[in-house]
Amino acid sequence: MNKYFLILSMAVCLGANTNTGAQSCREFQVIRHNINQVEMCISNFGQFGKDETGSNYGCWWPAYTNQNYIWGAGIWFGTIDSLTGDTLVTIGYGPSSGQSEFVPGLNNMPINHPNAIIYMYPANWPAPQDTFPMAPQDTVSHQDSWCCFNDCDSNYHMPGDTRPIGIEVYQTVYDWDIIEVEDMIFLTYDIKNVSGHNLHNCYLGIATDCDIGNEAGVGNDICTFIIERTYIINSDTIIIDDVAYQWQDEEETGWNSFPGVIGIDLLQTPFDLEWGQDKDNDGIPDQYERDSSYYWNNLPPEMWDVDNDGVPDWRDASENPQLGMTAYRRFTLDIEPHTDPERYLTLAGYNIQTGQYEPYDTIIPDPDDQRYLMSSGPFDLEPDEVVRMLVGVMCASREDADDPPDTALVPVDKWAQLYYDMYWFLYTGIKENTCIERPNTELTILPNPVSRCAKISFSLSTSDMVSLKLYNTAGQLVKKIMREHMSAGKYNINLNTKGLSRGTYFLLLETPDSKTSKSLVILH
Repeated sequence: MNKYFLILSMAVCLGANTNTGAQSCREFQVIRHNINQVEMCISNFGQFGKDETGSNYGCWWPAYTNQNYIWGAGIWFGTIDSLTGDTLVTIGYGPSSGQSEFVPGLNNMPINHPNAIIYMYPANWPAPQDTFPMAPQDTVSHQDSWCCFNDCDSNYHMPGDTRPIGIEVYQTVYDWDIIEVEDMIFLTYDIKNVSGHNLHNCYLGIATDCDIGNEAGVGNDICTFIIERTYIINSDTIIIDDVAYQWQDEEETGWNSFPGVIGIDLLQTPFDLEWGQDKDNDGIPDQYERDSSYYWNNLPPEMWDVDNDGVPDWRDASENPQLGMTAYRRFTLDIEPHTDPERYLTLAGYNIQTGQYEPYDTIIPDPDDQRYLMSSGPFDLEPDEVVRMLVGVMCASREDADDPPDTALVPVDKWAQLYYDMYWFLYTGIKENTCIERPNTELTILPNPVSRCAKISFSLSTSDMVSLKLYNTAGQLVKKIMREHMSAGKYNINLNTKGLSRGTYFLLLETPDSKTSKSLVILH
């Protein structure tokens, strides 16, 4: 099996990249997220899961074991040019040749701009706001990174039928060192239309060549997907949606464990909102789902935050109708879309061999060197409009070949979805129209796990109104522990768990200016 390298001009820059500081030319840069069990390379030109040399694996799990799970992956964006009718696709990763058509930085940045690099907390965080006003200044996870890239440089597009679309991409990566999410990493892509005209019938996707273990010689990958399936695991009902995953049923030479499974979850896709409709049947017309004034003027306060996560529903993507994964297409080295028309058809869910609309490859294939594309669309983008896709990359262990890969991945994906839907926002303390700093309170729970009673300890630096609430994993408020005005100082509060079912909960400490939370497990 042949694996090709990045185009030469990228490889030259990759060989000279560093994590910080200016370069004599625009950097094609790769760095590693490595704070939890998923050790993964990310880039500032549309790829992830490719190592620093651009010629080898770039995702390992568990971390530092050299057990590889991705050979390379990246985003794809396609549209139909409203002026010419041409189908255009810009790729961040081409599975057969590893090429990318994105370049670091913003559109029209000088080729030697010193700031077109990756910013990772804490080394060189944050990105300069005068250069990148869209860049986040506060951190969310334990190892945030941010960079931007664009497809506007025609020199980096493959010759023939392809040319720039006119988009900028702002990439934010989140990585937590917390046991519930230690086997995953999150990537957010905000795509902005800088073409100067409307982009119609757009599709946004992720193409990946997972390559669990050594695929040289005979490929043994197997891959498929999940669209809204319900699992019951240990009496826990879990709904999984928009997930693609890959595994193998053979042992891997030199590995200290049986190969696990790797999955990618499209946690957020473009919104599915249409004037005059109510796609999610919540009584709110689609055109007002994102309109805060509509909520204020037409709905009671108890309907402003239906999942009680502290984020108003007009800003809570998980509470808005989304397109979801509208296509899942497999291909191999021998059968792969190589031109923009073929890539666009694949993004749109067509079989490029037959021309038939077949959005999902439903038959699980025989083991091979499998690659796949998962995509969402269509949608339109007006000039300067931004659309978002948020991706969770997850790994899970399997005992042996008889251990079903999907049920192994489901409990991990449950936490990925929960962190995105609720706990993510609890952790960051996001609040409407307010800049919230990371809370300076120290919140502890002892013992944890809890068998009957626990002591909650926290401190306040200033006098404030304080509330303590307990939520379950469905985001439902199950217990109001306290709410009162408190002076600065240290406090201990007793928590009695009598009457609560065993399982995982979230304790939320909230003041008018901050939120912080901890997970706890109740044993009885």
